[in-house]
Amino acid sequence: MTQRNQRYLGAAFWLAAVGAAATWMLAGHAQPGGADAAAEINASPASLIMDSLWSPTESIEVSDPTGALRVGDVAFSRQSDRWQEVGYITSVRQVDQSANRLTLSLFDRSVWTPAATLRVHRNSGRIGDVMETLLPPQKRERLQQKLAAAFEAHADAVASEILPLIVSSIGASVPLIEIGVEESIARHRAEIDTLVKRYREEIVREKLVPLVREEVMPIVRRHAAEPAEAIGREIWDKASLWRFGWRAVYDQTPLPERALVATEWSRFVDEEVTPILEAHLEEIATAVEEIAKEIAANENVRDELAETATTIASDPEARHLLRIILRESIVDNEQLRQAWTDVWSSPAAKERLRRAGERLEPILRETGDELMGTREHGIEPGFARVLRNQVLSKDRTWITITSGEGTAPAGEPVAMQRATEFMPYPVVYLAQ
Repeated sequence: MTQRNQRYLGAAFWLAAVGAAATWMLAGHAQPGGADAAAEINASPASLIMDSLWSPTESIEVSDPTGALRVGDVAFSRQSDRWQEVGYITSVRQVDQSANRLTLSLFDRSVWTPAATLRVHRNSGRIGDVMETLLPPQKRERLQQKLAAAFEAHADAVASEILPLIVSSIGASVPLIEIGVEESIARHRAEIDTLVKRYREEIVREKLVPLVREEVMPIVRRHAAEPAEAIGREIWDKASLWRFGWRAVYDQTPLPERALVATEWSRFVDEEVTPILEAHLEEIATAVEEIAKEIAANENVRDELAETATTIASDPEARHLLRIILRESIVDNEQLRQAWTDVWSSPAAKERLRRAGERLEPILRETGDELMGTREHGIEPGFARVLRNQVLSKDRTWITITSGEGTAPAGEPVAMQRATEFMPYPVVYLAQ
């Protein structure tokens, strides 16, 4: 074969290869129809590149008050009941410390009119955005109904397996927590005494004592004076000054028998005072009830006690000390941790958990399939979005173009708005 023929053959080969590659890339975005075909676009990046290379573009100057958009971020427009890529950011610059100025290149001129509204959307990658992506409202409601039905069907059986373990754990934990709290308080006695002394000066003497004197004592006198006076008169009538008097004198003498006053007082309390108080128990209970009701209804008392509780709760020193005591008595309590380990890792506990898991496993597996997808139907679109966002740091910011009311003056860049409602990334990129 001559050199000229070799050149012709090589040129023909490369022309055929380029034509085949172009045909494959242009057809790469075709997907079989399905339930989600109207809502999602399984687009080939190569097809988007090829479309943009041979499509006429129009550049629009826009201002980005969010400062989140970067070169390459994509613009979408809703057409034929689905979102389509219509442009992308080609340059970003800042002018006089104001909002970023961007150049938005559109390869679909029909989506842009002076009345269009541009919104900036951002997926921060936080747990809230992840849950919104994985569980849109309709799917969330469907899964809630399934889970509620499953737990209602198996609630009694699962509870009969789990509750004994919880009861055993609590029974083993309470005494250990009590011991831990006592030991922690003993270790921090000096700090507690310092706080109590400060509160005694700042709260008890300055706030609570005046509150009791001005608000509580008048209420107590109003309801307790009458039964107290009646009881006092009866006790006085029963008291014998002669019996107490000569015994007091006798106790001061050097005679061998002493403590006659104490003996007489014990007899007086048992035989005279106690019957009188028992006879007036109903009046005492009524007075105490009325006092409690009026104190609870007193706005000054409520406000002062609430302010006192807030003062103590917001005290940095008290909160720090409380956190230390709780951590030492619960979180760092090795005996408590060992008790829970013994309960939940015992053979009986493992058998109970196995039986409970067998009842819940089908619905949990079904929930996992709904969230992540299956081998038969592929990756679920929401899960694909989360993977690209979390693992590859893709699809973080984008623009949507919708009909609206243009507000930019002539000659000024179009001002984009920050999206107030979350929406998932409009396009789902899946392997062909």
